[in-house]
Amino acid sequence: MTKSSIPIISYIPRFLDYCEIEKGLSDRTQKDYQHYLKKFVFWLKNSKKENLLPHELTADDIWAYRLYLSRFRDKKGKTLKKVTQNYYLIALRALLSYFRAKMIDCRLTFDQIKLLEDVKVQKTTKFLNLEQLERLLLAPDTKNLLGLRDRAILITLVTTGLKISQLIKLNRDNYDLPGEALPWIKEYLKTRKDKNSALFINYRSRRNADKRLTARSIERIVNRYGRKVNLPFLVTPEVLRWSRAFTLLNEEVEIKYPKEHKTLITKNYKISFFLSSPKSVEKHSPTWHTIENIINKEVLWLKNGIPVMPQGYKENPPFLKCDDCILRKIAILIVSGKSNTIEYQAEKNKDLWNNLTKKLDLKKISRHGEEWHKKMMDVIYEYFKQQNYKVVFEPILNYGRADLGIYSKGNRSLFIEVGTVSLFKLWYNLSSMKNIAFLLIPSENKAIEFNT
Repeated sequence: MTKSSIPIISYIPRFLDYCEIEKGLSDRTQKDYQHYLKKFVFWLKNSKKENLLPHELTADDIWAYRLYLSRFRDKKGKTLKKVTQNYYLIALRALLSYFRAKMIDCRLTFDQIKLLEDVKVQKTTKFLNLEQLERLLLAPDTKNLLGLRDRAILITLVTTGLKISQLIKLNRDNYDLPGEALPWIKEYLKTRKDKNSALFINYRSRRNADKRLTARSIERIVNRYGRKVNLPFLVTPEVLRWSRAFTLLNEEVEIKYPKEHKTLITKNYKISFFLSSPKSVEKHSPTWHTIENIINKEVLWLKNGIPVMPQGYKENPPFLKCDDCILRKIAILIVSGKSNTIEYQAEKNKDLWNNLTKKLDLKKISRHGEEWHKKMMDVIYEYFKQQNYKVVFEPILNYGRADLGIYSKGNRSLFIEVGTVSLFKLWYNLSSMKNIAFLLIPSENKAIEFNT
């Protein structure tokens, strides 16, 4: 850690740049942080601490600032609600997290700023149903350039689950997206006569060098078409990102027959999904309690076998409140036969990758460590390249990205996650992507394959 001679106040613009460039946060989130940190700046100046350095910030300072927030009154004499006070504290916590990320010495850590307890926030997240989504997607007039571009933007947001920061960074020569968005993007690109590298551009921009649409421009486009089709609430890119998953979640799932996963002990990982199809299983109608027992058994197996993201690292969407809820959804896909699973375990004292981990001198460290993940990626890449498969880093899925994509002409695609995985991302892609395989690799001698 480095003791900085720059005052905390001077770091705030750098923190906001960090939120945009490195964290990829939306314009709205950046503006929120800027707004809530203004009061902290005001308090520092009012307390004659405008030159306070990061390592000089103490618990007493935080206590005094909290006291200031609790006693604050605006021009009309109104106090700050507890939930609003928490917003100011959350912004300050984010600033302290920035200090830690940049190795700047700060006496306090973000988790030492406790939020007010027993604060009830009634927040209702609204989503579009299938009929509303169809109306929105049909709203742009595709007979003109802007309408064709906007149709491509809307369908890309709906079908990919990309964040707005990811969408605006797409380039016209590199947009590996699911098939549903591709036809509209290709039609839109046929109309482009410019040489700008951005996939989505602002036709009205006067700058020739950079016409890339901004996050704010995308928000305006989405809002405009939401108003055009008279949707009952304000539509944002974030709403579109979750709406398709929400409609998928509410589909009825018919349990056709119970089917358990297989465990294979093998020397190497066999790419059987390219060569074989699932064997037919005799269908019957088990009783309700039998189905529940099978589902619960699969949930337990998934919970013990899948290394998930640390709690709080990546929040689940509001319509799936907990990991167990998502595990049950994945279990239902398995039991209903919509996803076949195989667990691979290496023979004793071997790995699943032709012992490449030993040849490459892989260090046996925690699977959550960055070094292990990076080296394991090298092992998997080398393994499939030796077999003449096309290997792509971070291919885009229907939701999010995989670590690796393995492709072979005329065969199904294989998507690989090394180490931990987001359960929501796994469930959504298993539910919405057909005729593909997902391979989860929690260690060098174990892998779990899901086939759709």
